[in-house]
Amino acid sequence: MVEEQKTKKVLVLDDEQVILDACQDILEGTDLEVLTTTSVEECFGIANEGDLDLFVTDIMMPELNGVEVVERLRKTNPHLTVIVITGYPSMVTARKFMRLGAYDYIPKPFTPEEFREVVIQALSKQDAKKAIRETLVLEILDRSADDPEFLDRLYMEGSEALKEYDISPGAKAAIVSGDMKWIEENVGELTEKQMVWLVQRLEGEIW
Repeated sequence: MVEEQKTKKVLVLDDEQVILDACQDILEGTDLEVLTTTSVEECFGIANEGDLDLFVTDIMMPELNGVEVVERLRKTNPHLTVIVITGYPSMVTARKFMRLGAYDYIPKPFTPEEFREVVIQALSKQDAKKAIRETLVLEILDRSADDPEFLDRLYMEGSEALKEYDISPGAKAAIVSGDMKWIEENVGELTEKQMVWLVQRLEGEIW
């Protein structure tokens, strides 16, 4: 007997009902169970029931901001896949969420196609831990190219410079040692920017 595939459940939190209605409409017909709420406390109640596959949250909300919401959810749902929607995109904000393991963030206004594509891609990740690891490793490599102070710390402190990131010791060792093979096998193809630290590490230009 073939086991029936479980319907995936998506929870969207935003203080604007119009955004929730738009997200609901965009995902209609995708065979997803979509729950929406403007209440942070209701959001926590739904998440605590378990069986949640994806959490989509706004950043700026009256009760708690998105960072605080995700931090709380991570305590009880450490591997929940998260997408952030924001009207105030910035690298600082993006980094905060990436360090919390967010899969992606979408600046407002977004098109239906943009939102639907990110949701489907996030849900297609069969291993939530792997999605988190990929996101954080890429964030670290981007940061090493953009932040000279962080690059110096990585050079001087090795894995200690990565203690704020929730990734495995193996992932940290691969970044510090410049293990290009491990990263490409476990994370995927990198951009030229993301490869800067690894190439320099391998060539011994800064080591």
